[in-house]
Amino acid sequence: MDTSVNVDTSSRTAHDPATAPGRFVVRDAHREDLPEAVGVQVVCFREIGQGVIPKDILSEVTGPGIVHTTVEQWQQFMDEGAIFKILVDRLDMKIVGVAMVRTSTSPDAPTPWEVATLHVLPEARSCGASDELLRSCLGGRPAYVWVFANNARAIRFYQRHGFRLDDTDGAVDDSLGGLELQRLIREDEIETE
Repeated sequence: MDTSVNVDTSSRTAHDPATAPGRFVVRDAHREDLPEAVGVQVVCFREIGQGVIPKDILSEVTGPGIVHTTVEQWQQFMDEGAIFKILVDRLDMKIVGVAMVRTSTSPDAPTPWEVATLHVLPEARSCGASDELLRSCLGGRPAYVWVFANNARAIRFYQRHGFRLDDTDGAVDDSLGGLELQRLIREDEIETE
C-alpha cells in the first residue's frame, strides 16, 4: 500500500522548481533508507549543536561511527513497531527529512508516544514539508518530545502542532556536555487534516 503524501509548497513561487508544488513527498521508511536518513539526522544535529555542544563531543556524536550504530538501533526500533517516515526531494530523489515516533519506554512518560526524532534539511524547511512529515508520522496522537532548551525554532514548531512546554523541570543530557533539554507535551488527541 502506497502511503506517500505529496507536500504542497504552493505558497512559494510556482515557476521556481526548487519550491514548486509537490517537490517533497513523505513516505514510509524502509530498512534500506535508514543509512541515508541517519545522515540527515547527523547533518541537522551538527547544525543545532554548533556552539551549544562542546566541539569534541559534537564530533563524536556526529562522526562516521555513529551512522552504523544508529542504523542498528533504528532497525531494532522498527522491529519493535516504531513508525518511521522520510521526506524525499523529488528533484534528486534524496532523503531530506526523517521522523520517528515510538512507544515510550520511560517510566515517567506523560503520554504513551514519544517523538524520538524529527530532522529536516534546510532546503525543505519553511514550505510545510516538516509539518506534513510530523502529521504523517504522528497523526493526532498525544505525544511528547525532548528538544534542546535553547532551540526556539523547534519549540515554536511543536507548539504549532498542539504541544505545550512541560511545567516540570527540564533535563540535562550529560552525554552532550550538560546540555539542557526541554520537554513538550501534547496531551490530547488532535484532529488532523
